[in-house]
Amino acid sequence: MTADLQLRGLSKEFRGKRGPIVAFSGIDLHVDSGELVCIVGASGCGKSTLLNIVAGLDTPTAGEATLAGFPIQGPGPDRGIVFQSYSLFPWRTVAENVGFGLELGGMPKSEMRERVAYYLRVMKLEKWAESRPGQLSGGMRQRVAIARSLAMEPEVLLLDEPFGALDAHTRGLMQDYLLSVWEQTGTTILMVTHDVEEALFLSQRIYVFSSHPGRIRREIVVPFGVERPQTIRRDERFLDLRDEIHGLLLAEAVDV
Repeated sequence: MTADLQLRGLSKEFRGKRGPIVAFSGIDLHVDSGELVCIVGASGCGKSTLLNIVAGLDTPTAGEATLAGFPIQGPGPDRGIVFQSYSLFPWRTVAENVGFGLELGGMPKSEMRERVAYYLRVMKLEKWAESRPGQLSGGMRQRVAIARSLAMEPEVLLLDEPFGALDAHTRGLMQDYLLSVWEQTGTTILMVTHDVEEALFLSQRIYVFSSHPGRIRREIVVPFGVERPQTIRRDERFLDLRDEIHGLLLAEAVDV
């Protein structure tokens, strides 16, 4: 199955006391199999709402979202989602948290142990397999949350500001981890963030969103390869694209 995610004419309205509130309107975007794509925009541009629709946790007012050509009509194992909050079970070990979805799905225990062990290795969590979340740092807990989603081997991994609560140093480390995991697993990833440098460092393409309502202001192809050292942030092309995106967001803020 291909992980080609397509959004066509997607719009979302909420009921407000003074009439409808348009979160975003007329969104057309795609994520091809194996891509890592970021949506960047200021708060209130509908990024998280859009991700919830792709996850099947919400429904659009207009337009459609499809995965591998099939309409998204609710949650499913073909999509995994990781939020800024870790949402781990404090009474379960790291390994038990990673294997939770597999356990619910009735996977045989021997196969589940192998799958969990693999993703613990991918996320470099083997040493903490028997630890509880309360014994881990914030970055490690987020690695557990990502490993739990990856263990289900979804077609698309959805990330909603996953590193937003972390300090700058830990955030940089987590970005390195994510790139490594993406390269190892080939998982298709759609991530929303308000951090322009994070989007540039991680993604192959970026959709820059406007606000009130959210619309795609520009699609930007990021001209870097898969392997990206932190020093790429000093690359002239990186700095030019950063300034271009900041300019788009600043112009949007002035227009509002």
